[in-house]
Amino acid sequence: MSDQAEFIALIKNAYQFKGESFKIGTAVLDKTALTGTDVFIPLKTMNRHGLIAGATGTGKTKTLQVLTEGLSNASVPVVVMDIKGDLSGIAAAGTSNEKILERLAHTGGEFKPASLPAEFLTISNEQGVRIRATVTEFGPVLLSKILGLNDTQEGVVSLI
Repeated sequence: MSDQAEFIALIKNAYQFKGESFKIGTAVLDKTALTGTDVFIPLKTMNRHGLIAGATGTGKTKTLQVLTEGLSNASVPVVVMDIKGDLSGIAAAGTSNEKILERLAHTGGEFKPASLPAEFLTISNEQGVRIRATVTEFGPVLLSKILGLNDTQEGVVSLI
């Protein structure tokens, strides 16, 4: 049996779940996405805390978007705090491009643009439902982001 066949069998066995699940991606071997190696996550595990961390450009935002879309499509309410606004695009249907079509050709997926229900809350004058909060409720990190402080200034706010 080849390494690729063993890998495909491993993925297929590892991602079989009882109950509802949704697709989060396709397995990749030697930088190649393999058809028939879809990776699913069971809904029953999505009631836990999680951390998505990594360097710039490693897919953190896309991962969070895929999880948010999957949960929303399964009628699970999702609350996401997105200070930079990177995830706001889920409220509008996407458009296709060559990169998407190329990726789908490798993974065997299909592109179905859809908008998801979204309600935006704001503490600024931006569009959205305006909320009120005290400086103490913000905490030093969020307050520093809102004020656009550098690392040194953020450190001082944290000390205060």
